[in-house]
Amino acid sequence: MEYTLNKEEIDIVRDMLPLAKSLCSGLPAGKRIDKLSDFIMNCGDVAEIDKEMKDEIILVFAIQELAFRKKYNVLTKNYGIMLSSKRLTAIARAITAYGSYDESKRQAKAELIKKLKAKDKIPSRKLYISDMHFFHEKLNQGMDKRGFATLEEMHSYMIRKWNEQVTVKDEVYILGDFSVAKGEDTNSILAQLSGRKYLIRGNHDRYLDDKSFRQEYFEWVKPYAEIRDNNRKVVLSHYPVFCYHGQYKRSGDKPTTYMLYGHVHDTHDEILVNKFIMETRRTQVMSKYDTEPKFIPCQMINCFCMFSDYTPISLDEWIEKDIERRKCIRQND
Repeated sequence: MEYTLNKEEIDIVRDMLPLAKSLCSGLPAGKRIDKLSDFIMNCGDVAEIDKEMKDEIILVFAIQELAFRKKYNVLTKNYGIMLSSKRLTAIARAITAYGSYDESKRQAKAELIKKLKAKDKIPSRKLYISDMHFFHEKLNQGMDKRGFATLEEMHSYMIRKWNEQVTVKDEVYILGDFSVAKGEDTNSILAQLSGRKYLIRGNHDRYLDDKSFRQEYFEWVKPYAEIRDNNRKVVLSHYPVFCYHGQYKRSGDKPTTYMLYGHVHDTHDEILVNKFIMETRRTQVMSKYDTEPKFIPCQMINCFCMFSDYTPISLDEWIEKDIERRKCIRQND
């Protein structure tokens, strides 16, 4: 048992559900809220709330609080809730009519959130993926041979794999070529994906120049970036960078910089990149800080989406996958 709601707390959750449900109708978050609603409405006076349901309650409170504060851009960024002027008017009326949402209710809700989070805080994670190529139907039979029967099947699978892994708090760094469609179609995909999204622009991301594209779906868009992830530098580029910034940095014998890239998919170019990596790792150099030559810690990782089954994953997970994959490449050479 994680936590047991008493009757008063259940009433608070029940009271908060309607507006959140109306906001999220037809969206992935709406399905999660519908599931919570069914659970809460049928649970009687008390209910044992497991980790999943705790997350859903906090989601409901977050969405509703943002609506009351009229933080519509935050709703769009984090939950994919795109509101028309007609819908905004309806929400404003609902908020006006919601007289019971007073300060005591806010305090009770805050206390409940504090209790729910007490034993199981949800950390945010940095996750990475590249070259998803939404709307690129030719990749099913062409270069990637993804094997989906239809574009709709490919989209459904990739969206599901994303949302099974990514929470609303996670940061997802997309290393280019997210979509080959125009702005409106790309909007429709991003609205369904959880998490805070950052884009390294790829050669196919032309929707960014379409006036209909909603730039707020991304926290930022850059051609290149360097970030920190658990005391490690991470170099982000759509294209592989062979002599990347920080390549020689170590902590003891461990590398402290990783170069994450995309673009080459699983093609002959990736085989050439692998040859460069292996040759670099066999090369010894001696800096002014060394007393003897040391091997160059070349840490270049291809975050191609098919290598992770279309799932954004952490740096540590990519490191493990990269080690295993490059072993297979060497064995097949």
